[in-house]
Amino acid sequence: MILLNIRYKAIAIIAIAFFFSCKPNHSIDELSQLNEDLDSMSVELAENVYITYTDSAILRATIKAPVLKRFPDKKNPRMEMPNGVFAIFYDGMGDTTSTLNSKYAMHYEKEDKIEIRDSVRVLNRNDEEIKTDELIWDKKLRRITSQKPVRVRIRNEKIIMAEGFESDESFLNYKFSRVTGMVYLDEDEATLE
Repeated sequence: MILLNIRYKAIAIIAIAFFFSCKPNHSIDELSQLNEDLDSMSVELAENVYITYTDSAILRATIKAPVLKRFPDKKNPRMEMPNGVFAIFYDGMGDTTSTLNSKYAMHYEKEDKIEIRDSVRVLNRNDEEIKTDELIWDKKLRRITSQKPVRVRIRNEKIIMAEGFESDESFLNYKFSRVTGMVYLDEDEATLE
């Protein structure tokens, strides 16, 4: 009796598969579009990621992220680091020029730009601390910019508040679009100016 039940179930499954497979043929374009649609919905996930960026065989930066999601969408491939990112930037000799951390980052692969957001903090080797809510790293131009308010602490001397920021990848050579305020931390410095 059990063997007969298994045979009926097998026949029923084969019949259902046969009826569902009798659809009109799809064109190559339709199948290609279906494949692209599936790609745009897929997500690749990696944990504890370590990425190195080089230029002409010279190490420029290393990036660590606890979680990396890659969206292989052909129109807009991108990598998201939703749980934060930590980066170290290097000069041509391999020495650290600056470190960066934030709570979120998104790398747009076609444009080769990285959008760094939420509690962005940079510390360069001159003991200058840069804080903002957003930085855009254009890897092709090797420039980092922001249109958001920026706060820069220059050692223990002064704090500069500004809007609009542009820097090289080392964060050592930067400029502001508009300075909105300055606070001197050392009273002796303030009396000299």
